[in-house]
Amino acid sequence: MSRTEANQSRRRFIQQAAALSGVTSSVGVAGLSGLTTVPAVASGPPPSESLPVRFSGDGLSLSPAETIAALETILDERGIEADYYSRGGVVEELEREMAAALGKERAIYLPTGTLANHLALRALVGERTRAIVPHESHIYNDSGDCVQQLSQLNLVPLASESATFTLSQVREIVERTQGGRVTTGVGAIFIESPVRRRFGEMFDYAEMEAICAYARERGIGTHLDGARLYMASAYSGISPREYASHFDTVYVSLWKYFNSGSGAVLAGSEAIIDQMFHTRRMFGSGLPAAWPFAALALHFFRDFESEFQRAVQAAEAFIAGLGKHEAFHIERIPNGSNLFRLRVSGTDLGAFRERLKAKNVLLSRPREEPPGFLLNVNPTLNRTDAESLIDLFVSSV
Repeated sequence: MSRTEANQSRRRFIQQAAALSGVTSSVGVAGLSGLTTVPAVASGPPPSESLPVRFSGDGLSLSPAETIAALETILDERGIEADYYSRGGVVEELEREMAAALGKERAIYLPTGTLANHLALRALVGERTRAIVPHESHIYNDSGDCVQQLSQLNLVPLASESATFTLSQVREIVERTQGGRVTTGVGAIFIESPVRRRFGEMFDYAEMEAICAYARERGIGTHLDGARLYMASAYSGISPREYASHFDTVYVSLWKYFNSGSGAVLAGSEAIIDQMFHTRRMFGSGLPAAWPFAALALHFFRDFESEFQRAVQAAEAFIAGLGKHEAFHIERIPNGSNLFRLRVSGTDLGAFRERLKAKNVLLSRPREEPPGFLLNVNPTLNRTDAESLIDLFVSSV
């Protein structure tokens, strides 16, 4: 089959997939060239047949048909070189570009963030089996005690109900473990920022710098769970590279906002990362073909910072304008990133949500305490403009 015939065959498949999923042909075929950043409505409210504005999730929430269309675009524009058990090909290209962006010598693709955090701690602790972690972190609350069960590490949580723990708290733990009858030193310090369990609150940067400097002086490894690092950067003004410079290792999610179906990148020094593909395989995570995940992540990674900055600007204009209407009250998260709370008075919240849904603006389900909605800023806001979006909200009360 010639390349032309192959392209025609793929396009027919995209049309069929788009039709089955309810996505319009402008997404499936005619708009393929626009999927470099995924098609966006130039201005005005998104009509019912266009792509929605979503106030949930950090990324574009691509449908199966949109995912296939994006892969088709990548294949046509630059091609995709397959990997072999997560080595080589576009996987290696992604690892190389993200390592450079984060200022690290090496990076490795991993299928999940849980594994990225786990393998980072496992590599950093050495013979000192305690690791300081945030009490509200994903690794402590949502990973099934994998680090304790599978690597026999002891996690020491700090700062309940806060995104930030302090240098004085760290120093107290380090000194206490060194003074026990049996020495069980701290081998690693783990920081997460932003913290989703704290609604996107960021770890205090000055405290982060002080803690990492203290750790370096004492030969304690440091890891940043930067799953949403690029979100933090947009709101703090601190580049991902600057954040990462304080840590031995850093993890970034590929699916949360780079629109991959799955995946994570863990970056660090050659000494830490170069042989980690053996550990990855040991944990059953050397995927035979990771290229679809890597190709999508690399595609959206390249333009994400500029696209997200546009979305943040649109969100700020939307928040400022909507807040002038008496039916709406907006609450910002202290030291927050891309989440904010919206309270709506004078209407049933469920009915309000359904009216917006009919206009192709999607909110997550209303929250009971406090009553209202938790809204995410993401690049789907680039599909319309702030003034039109405000009109849709006001007319839906």
